[in-house]
Amino acid sequence: MRPALASFLLALPALAQALNSPDGQLQVDVSVNAAQQLVYSVQRDGQPVLLPSRLGLVLAQGDYASGLKLVGTSPAVPHRERYTLAAGKKREVDVRANEQRFTVANATGQQMVVTLRAFNDGVALRYTVDGPGRKTFKDELTSFAFAPEARAWLQPMSVAKTGFKRTNPSYEEHYERDIPVGTAAPSHAGWVFPALFRTGSNWVAIAEAGMDGRFHASRLASDASGGTYRIGLPEASEVNTGGHLLADIDGPLATPWRVLAIGPLKTVMESTLGTDLAAPAVPIDPAVLRPGPASWSWAILKDDATVFDVQKRFIDYAAEMHWPYTLVDAGWDRTIGDAKMKELADHARSKGVSLLAWYNSSGAWNDTDFTPKSALLTTADRAKEFARMKAMGVKGLKVDFFGGDGASMLAYYVDLLKETAAAGLLMNFHGATLPRGWSRTYPHLM
Repeated sequence: MRPALASFLLALPALAQALNSPDGQLQVDVSVNAAQQLVYSVQRDGQPVLLPSRLGLVLAQGDYASGLKLVGTSPAVPHRERYTLAAGKKREVDVRANEQRFTVANATGQQMVVTLRAFNDGVALRYTVDGPGRKTFKDELTSFAFAPEARAWLQPMSVAKTGFKRTNPSYEEHYERDIPVGTAAPSHAGWVFPALFRTGSNWVAIAEAGMDGRFHASRLASDASGGTYRIGLPEASEVNTGGHLLADIDGPLATPWRVLAIGPLKTVMESTLGTDLAAPAVPIDPAVLRPGPASWSWAILKDDATVFDVQKRFIDYAAEMHWPYTLVDAGWDRTIGDAKMKELADHARSKGVSLLAWYNSSGAWNDTDFTPKSALLTTADRAKEFARMKAMGVKGLKVDFFGGDGASMLAYYVDLLKETAAAGLLMNFHGATLPRGWSRTYPHLM
């Protein structure tokens, strides 16, 4: 082959590989472009949803975002599973998708696998780097490129360690609605998931799922010039005290799923992709750990209502409404105390109601003085506190004021979920990150 022709052929992108949804409406195209970057695009019914967008991962041990070549493509295979949700959009869920794996190699021969799933209501992807040894996360290049005329509904991420008593991020900022794509976020912290877009006749909700406590949580970065959004990372302060910020894994690495629900607005709103991509449920007793509605004095009466007489009235109210729970909010350990909490729990049980008790998640990452505080930070702390709950007859916890999305903070969430499940206690998070499918894996999460 003549040298000029060989150089020309090497500059061409690899032929696109197409993966279709089971109903054939969604198509994902994957290729390595002329710049040796892995890219994908998505269309629905022949209409573009995502324009060519980058894929890639950078670890301290290897760059899987540039200098790439496609070295393997698996056959597309059906993915099918059924599961039951204790609470959520529907009880019985039937999952149907087509899955395909793409193996790329970087300039040094290191390999990474991108797994794609195409569902009738969306697309999901994740990265895996197999083999022994340390995998230290540095960056992710996953992006979502929209046409210039697309619109967005996005919630700003608040800057960590700001706001009331340094409790941000509380994930409570107001959504910016129907804004042009490419609009910069109000701060460097970016935009939280889920992020909603309209492009042509299609809607797209971007999120992530499949968090096992070893990875940090992501968001969309602040800068989306030209309508291209990129995965953003947590700030340095979004960690459990002394913990690590980004994933640092010994052995095989698998990222969370990057999830796009796609279709008419009804389809996007009814999508269960967040739980479809989560791990199956841990064993629990559904008769004991059953989520349900609760009466709650704080919503209308605030802090001063956390006293015995008011909480007793709210227990009676829950019984009248046939609600299974009453939530006793912040400060109960000071204003009611263990003995009177047991008395409330006994009264509640006589009415067919169970008690939930509030906890401050924090150690040192906020300046609040709401209690109980610093009571759940270690496994030993939690075992002691769960025994206290059982002795009082309390059935579950509401844990508040989490400190962000770093890997050590996500590990804290998952430790709480695992250990409350084992202890037979319900769990509710407030001031907390998107649950990312945890309600499937941990059915006691409300």
